[in-house]
Amino acid sequence: MSELKPTSAFKKMYKKVKKNPRWQPIFNGRVPFEHDERSPWDYVVDHFLQDLPLPDYFYEHPITLSNQQKKELKKRLSNIDNLKITGLDLHFDGHNGDHLLLYAKTNQQIIYLVGIGSHSDLF
Repeated sequence: MSELKPTSAFKKMYKKVKKNPRWQPIFNGRVPFEHDERSPWDYVVDHFLQDLPLPDYFYEHPITLSNQQKKELKKRLSNIDNLKITGLDLHFDGHNGDHLLLYAKTNQQIIYLVGIGSHSDLF
């Protein structure tokens, strides 16, 4: 099982998108595949916690984290030299969607939630 740890920047972004009506399908809707009642947010979090691979629908792919994002992660990690960190993002609403989650996986089964928002919010 993995552990999820939100960064302080993520917490601020999460509060903002949680109030945004455009994000309600991500938090209150249903995944558009399988016969699953979970929202896209719950589906992704469950897969992270259980170390399950995400379906291709979420278009999970590597990204280069910004210097600010790397700096915040370094504050949280005591021995960063021995850790492998992979920056990733996924699209809650499919390949062409604009509801993104930025996160970083470590080789110690910790997933840091780095950012959440649209392309224009995050990049």
